[in-house]
Amino acid sequence: MDEATLRQLIAGGETPTVEFKSSAARPIDIAERMCGMANNRAGGMIIFGIEDATRAIVGVRQPSLTQDHILRASRMIKPPVSLAETSVQTWLLDGHTLVSVEVPGNSGRLYQYNGACFVRRGTTTVPLSIEEINAFLNAYEPSRWELSIARNTAVEDLDPEALDRYFASRSPESRARQRHSSETEMLIGLKAVADDPQTGEARPTHAGLLMFGYDPQLYLPQSEVVCIKYADTQGIRTYIDRKNFVGTMPELIDKASSFLRQYIRVGATIRGFYREDEPEYPYEALREAVVNAVVHRDYARSGETVRVFLYSDRVEIRSPGALLPGVSLDDLVALRVTSVPRNPVLAGLLRDLPGYMERIGSGIRLMLREMEALGLPPPEFSEHFDFVVTFRNRGKAVEPDGLNERQLKALEMVRVAGSISTSEYCAATGVSPSTGLRDLTELAAHGLLVARGKRRAKRFYLP
Repeated sequence: MDEATLRQLIAGGETPTVEFKSSAARPIDIAERMCGMANNRAGGMIIFGIEDATRAIVGVRQPSLTQDHILRASRMIKPPVSLAETSVQTWLLDGHTLVSVEVPGNSGRLYQYNGACFVRRGTTTVPLSIEEINAFLNAYEPSRWELSIARNTAVEDLDPEALDRYFASRSPESRARQRHSSETEMLIGLKAVADDPQTGEARPTHAGLLMFGYDPQLYLPQSEVVCIKYADTQGIRTYIDRKNFVGTMPELIDKASSFLRQYIRVGATIRGFYREDEPEYPYEALREAVVNAVVHRDYARSGETVRVFLYSDRVEIRSPGALLPGVSLDDLVALRVTSVPRNPVLAGLLRDLPGYMERIGSGIRLMLREMEALGLPPPEFSEHFDFVVTFRNRGKAVEPDGLNERQLKALEMVRVAGSISTSEYCAATGVSPSTGLRDLTELAAHGLLVARGKRRAKRFYLP
């Protein structure tokens, strides 16, 4: 780092990777800040001799003492933070002496100080929660979930046809190499199986079972994907459709994506002599969000599934597990962070199949671009215990009070039977033909049903 870069950092103020100290802090205070930066992938820098609020250059009186405190602080962290010879530097700026320490980025170790694992969030340093620590270990440690042996399984639980489809999609060079390997060697190379340390037998890993298993949800029930279509904005009434999808990871993605495509309403605008379709949401953006949710979720959280909720005004895709430690929502949305998958083995296997992981590291950029192209608000990202992506439509929502109980029943009948006529609706609800036709016509006006045919032959279908 040179003086010009240092001045730029000072002018930019405190950030998730830059912190100011007006004087030589105590080693215990420095250790906490350094621990927080060491647990971030980007690392960080602490500059001593700068006032936080004003960014004024005030300098430190005893630079050698500050350097000593920094080195002591680095050794107080467990494991000790490794500092290079050039990590701690002294500067003379505008007649004042400054000291800086550059904390290296995290490459998989989890650092702790005074019994807590700290992380830098915005311009503050906070301890990681138990859930965040588990997520960190699942993502970075050799014992992570995806490489663990799936209990009570055998190699015979892997579907040979799924493996054949996978190998057929790989490059010719890869297929040539696999001819010289046994099936077990190939599966071990894919990390789809591993030797059971207790029995010595080769058994499927969690990753192998999710990608190639006959029935992954038999052993990993949390891996199913739940999709629900609601008629209102709150999900407080009877749902229109619900599916609990099971299968391998590619099958889950395809089934959830098809569910979304089924319910995306498509309007049309006539421009000149041409008809241009205007979908309610961009399908590619929704599918990308589904791929990310299924691939990057925290599978160690048993009993929790990926959920796709379609309301009348928005689509929510919820994935169990918050962002990995060191990744902030702001950095994610601003595209300032590189893509680091929570489940790199699963991501690598899926990457070999066309149509799933082509946009590595650029999925959010695609979602933003596709929504903008349709004139829709940008997708919203939030996290707590789940990571949630929300897509909003043009605001033509049906409020909970907009539908009566008869109309909700009509939607349920169409979901089961595929369509409904006015006479069938009247027989089921006991209303007059004029009231029945009005109810169904209102549903069509809201975009919840589509009318086909004329007069007595008219039937109503899901859009």
